[in-house]
Order: sequence, then C-alpha cells, then structure tokens
Amino acid sequence: MDTFGFTKKKYLSLSEQGQRTHLIRWLSSVYQRLLSSRVTQEQFRQIYIQYETVAAWSKRPCPPMPDTGDTTQWLVFISDAIHGLRTASGQTLRDYDLLDRVITGDRDIRPAKGPKMNYQVALDGLRSLFNIGSIYRTCEAAGVRHVILGNCPGKESQKVRKTAMGTQERIWEEKTCDLAQTLADKKVLGFRIIALETLSDAVPCHDYHWPEKAVLLVGNEEYGISPHVLQTADDAVHIPLFGQKNSLNVANALSTVLFQAVFARMSTHPNATE
Repeated sequence: MDTFGFTKKKYLSLSEQGQRTHLIRWLSSVYQRLLSSRVTQEQFRQIYIQYETVAAWSKRPCPPMPDTGDTTQWLVFISDAIHGLRTASGQTLRDYDLLDRVITGDRDIRPAKGPKMNYQVALDGLRSLFNIGSIYRTCEAAGVRHVILGNCPGKESQKVRKTAMGTQERIWEEKTCDLAQTLADKKVLGFRIIALETLSDAVPCHDYHWPEKAVLLVGNEEYGISPHVLQTADDAVHIPLFGQKNSLNVANALSTVLFQAVFARMSTHPNATE
C-alpha cells in the first residue's frame, strides 16, 4: 500500500535536496492513488504514519492528519505537503490568488440569447480554490449552469465563493467520489464527453465540431485528467500554443475552450438560441 521504500539509513544518506525530491515523488504517487481508486480511512492512516515517520527522521514538521473520511481533505493535505516541499526547494508555486480590480458601472454587452447548447463542466481533482472559483465565473458567463465536482471542493469553501463573486449561486453543483462512473452515466443520457488534454489525437479546439450536448472535462493542475477518468472521454481537444510553455493555467484553458465552443455554436447555428 504505497510504501515509502527507503530505510532511515538510506534516506538520511541523501542530500537534503535529494530527501525532498524522493519525498515529493512518493507523495505524488500517493496523490495519484487517491485520485484513481478508493482509499479507506485506515489505509490513509497508514500512509500518514509513514509520512510522519519520514518527517521525524529529518526533523521536518508534520501537520496533524485530517480527522475525516473525506477524500477531498486527504487530497488537500497531500498536495499542501508537496507544495511545502517544493517551496523549501526553491521551486515556483502555481496558481497565485490574483484577480483584476472589479470596476462597477460597466456597460452590459451580453447578447439577449446564447446559442442552443446543453453543456456541463467536470472537474477532476482540482486543488486550487482560486481555479475552481474562476471556473464558476467562466461557466456562468458562458451560460453553463452545471458543474460536476470529482474529488474537489465547491461553493462550501469561502475562498471559492470569494473568487466566484456570487456566480456560484447560479451554478448547480453535482459532487461525486466516482467521476468516471458519473461521466459514464452522462453518456447514457446522450452527453458527449470532451477532454481538454494534450493527447496525440487531440483536435485543435478551433477545428473541433462542437456538439449541442456535452460535458467538457478538465483535470488536476499538476497531473491532468486521471487515466481511468480519461477513458470515459469520447474526444479530446487542445489549445494550440505558440510560445515556449506547453500549458496554460487550468481555469484559463477552460475559459478559452468553453468560449470557443460557444462562438462555434453561434456561428454554425445562428438561429438556434435559447
């Protein structure tokens, strides 16, 4: 069950940087296990005991174990530990909590009606509350009213509500501990599952034929979409990038693709509005 793999002697023989690197690698594998399979509270307790032991070897602080059976809280705990180790290693953290200043009195330039489309958005294991709140704002602005939360927090979080700026009240949340099964159920209802991933067969988002009824799926900021969840996807789309960086922030990427779908539907079905 996700054993650490090093004895105390072997671990302490590593440099401080080497210790952090190995610990990050192990915690990342634990994170993937939590995303891709069911883990009992007792199993997670055993993982925590190993982490606590390794932390004591190198005299690192160890936060208390989350006293809950909620997988989301375990994911946050592990992810925070990884980011703490990265910070200690001088590595850049992601997802800074930045928002543009809100300007009131803007002219309302929204069209009276949007294109006819029945879209939902599914989030697979997102950890950044800022990203989740931003996605709520994007969905509301694009006319999407249904967000599926796969092992990630939602509007119960004050930070999500702060970033969503009230739009969360117009979004229907569907929480699930088994996102793959939930998406399989959506397919039975006629939804096409579209993954936003840089796969070899992914179609550029501007060339994709956007259907009327679909679930747009995005994955964790660091690991992408879980393999078992990705298997439910009917198609994959990607955003063509022209700089040195090969990815975008997940909230920005979803915004780009979701509005591409909206504009494509408006262009090909100009009279199909709702």
